[in-house]
Amino acid sequence: MAEIFLRRTLSGWVPDGPESDAAWRKQQPGKVYRADVKEMRNYKAHCLFMVLLNEVTFPNQDKFVSARAFRRAVALAAGHTEEFMTLEGEIQWLPLPYDYEHLPDEADFEKAFGAAMTVCAAILRHTAPDLEQEVARYANEHYGIDCPRIFRESAQERAA
Repeated sequence: MAEIFLRRTLSGWVPDGPESDAAWRKQQPGKVYRADVKEMRNYKAHCLFMVLLNEVTFPNQDKFVSARAFRRAVALAAGHTEEFMTLEGEIQWLPLPYDYEHLPDEADFEKAFGAAMTVCAAILRHTAPDLEQEVARYANEHYGIDCPRIFRESAQERAA
């Protein structure tokens, strides 16, 4: 199975980059292939998410000594989990990482980001808009990252 990155054009889908083009050419014309089309994750939004968890919220809480354990607790509280059954038949939830493998689609990531933002705002006893401003300020000051559409859209949805 090949992973091919595609770009949508007016005339259809075309490979996006030399690796994708090489994999595209290996596919036989006339054969039917299955594809899951997902919008690629926004790297700057991922960086903002890491600022939210690691730089803004984690240092301002006192229950967890490990950032990894903290991220797992946030994932569990935010519902970013995988359900499984123990050998005894008990249902459990395993917190998932917020990496590209577990959240490859931008739309799914935006939902997970919003849920984690709500959890972190509750931990810090802030409103989500106040926490968004703090995360955006920190990311801009320390990393030169401007607030992407993820914050703007969520603010517009709350205002509507």
